[in-house]
Amino acid sequence: MTQIPALEEYRKGRVKFGKLLIRPLRKNAIVQITQYQVSDGEYSYGRFDSKKQAISFARQLYGRKINERVNENSA
Repeated sequence: MTQIPALEEYRKGRVKFGKLLIRPLRKNAIVQITQYQVSDGEYSYGRFDSKKQAISFARQLYGRKINERVNENSA
């Protein structure tokens, strides 16, 4: 079973969750709410309408053993 990391709060609304960073995105003319992006520095895993949704998604990624290598023969 994969151990779920603890949340580390940073300034400006950023949250570090293990290898993942959850950061707020700026509002614009089209998007009037603050959205949050989940990324690991190399890949972005999506945008979410609340920090709670972003954290929930990050927990799901860790539940799927994010640290394991992808099986090259699985495709």
